[in-house]
Amino acid sequence: MTLFKSLLLGSAAGVVAVASAQAADLPTRKGPVAAEYVRICSITVAGAPVVGFVLPGSDTCFKISGYITGQIEGGNVSVGHGVTHATATAVATTTTQSNSPDIGRDSFGWTTRYNFAIDAVSNTAYGPLVGHAEYQFNYGSGFDTTAAQGSDGGLNRAYVTWAGLTAGKIDSFFSFTGGGLGWANFFSPDRKGYNQPDVLAYTASFGGGFAATISAESTEPGTEGGVNDCLSPPGNANNGFNGCNTFMTAGSDQGFLGSAAWNGTRFPDIVGALSVHQAWGAAQVSGVAHNVRAAGLDGSNLDKWGWAVDAGVSFNIPNMAGSMIGLTGVWSQNAAWYSGIPDGMWGEDGAVNGNGQAMAIGDAFDNGNGTWATPTDWSITGWAQFQINPTVSLGVEGSYGQVTWTNTTAITTLYNSTSYLVGGVAHYDPVKNLDFEFELLYQDTHNAQPTGYIAGTGGAGGTTVWRPNASGFAARFEVTRSF
Repeated sequence: MTLFKSLLLGSAAGVVAVASAQAADLPTRKGPVAAEYVRICSITVAGAPVVGFVLPGSDTCFKISGYITGQIEGGNVSVGHGVTHATATAVATTTTQSNSPDIGRDSFGWTTRYNFAIDAVSNTAYGPLVGHAEYQFNYGSGFDTTAAQGSDGGLNRAYVTWAGLTAGKIDSFFSFTGGGLGWANFFSPDRKGYNQPDVLAYTASFGGGFAATISAESTEPGTEGGVNDCLSPPGNANNGFNGCNTFMTAGSDQGFLGSAAWNGTRFPDIVGALSVHQAWGAAQVSGVAHNVRAAGLDGSNLDKWGWAVDAGVSFNIPNMAGSMIGLTGVWSQNAAWYSGIPDGMWGEDGAVNGNGQAMAIGDAFDNGNGTWATPTDWSITGWAQFQINPTVSLGVEGSYGQVTWTNTTAITTLYNSTSYLVGGVAHYDPVKNLDFEFELLYQDTHNAQPTGYIAGTGGAGGTTVWRPNASGFAARFEVTRSF
């Protein structure tokens, strides 16, 4: 019996060994190749995570974002006071004042905006390599619309950043705050919320939240005026400077140049900034050098450097996440746009819905006798934002600014101005990525009577009484869906 068991077990072992040897000689059949899928990614850029997706075969993290907003806006439109400036080289140098009703201007409007952005981020040995592109499309009509009675659209931002280098169309490094808490602006040079410049910059980070930036930025003269050009604020043919003056309103050029023409751009605006961002808040000091070139009808030429200095600080309110208070101020000479005053409210230079005449804001003025008048413009702004609860926040803001001209003549039509602006903004966010916003702003402007004003000379529409004041309010309600 024992011998029989041994033979049986030996036979079984031999069968298993032969079967294994034959199996080893058979060809191997591999399984299917694993499919590649879109993966979630997160790369930290400037202290904040960029969360997106990686496409198969790529090492780049992509993020898609943007928003859609629908708005209604309105303000008080009463009377447009037009002022006529005679040129300093004219035979009769007078300034006349009319009191013509502003019947052609809307007091109510609509705005729709679609903003679409994509980020492409990848890690390198020198830090994240970032590419950002952002398109913005507007449609609107009536009061304070972002589109001129119809639709428009184009590139809002597009830039590359890597190892401290920044190149492309991006927010200016000059302004500490940008335009303010709401859609409309207080007195602070924006170029962060709109009209971003082309930039070539380098930022050095020193640790602890400290950084320094040197930046060459485009002046973007845009609407360049020529000899005997005239300005009326948008939508109001009976208001503003109806005399012969050059007035550039885009970019950082704001050239109120009398009987003169813009003489071309030779240098970019050079910006330097020192900043700190820490748990308590943030602060920044910045400066800009701005070249001004113009040619007068009398044969005189202006080629000088203007400048501006901006400083600001903000403090986070303890135990109120998302709440802060801040203060910023700017001083400028021959660089009027950087004062932030032209950006106030709807960007009408203090005309306030056409309810008065605009301030004489510009980089320089041709006196007509071979000399040029120089503007000194400054503003100061304070704001506070309070996060009441996770769905409700309230903000208040206020600004004051002055425009002062020096080296004027006895017959000049320039005048000095002061203006203040106050407002409030409320947000209600009932669910994630949905925001209801209401804002209300009031601005008051006072224009001193110019030296060259001569009463009793008659006007295009009525009286010759100097009307120095412009004031008005505007309100906006918007619904925004972010993604």
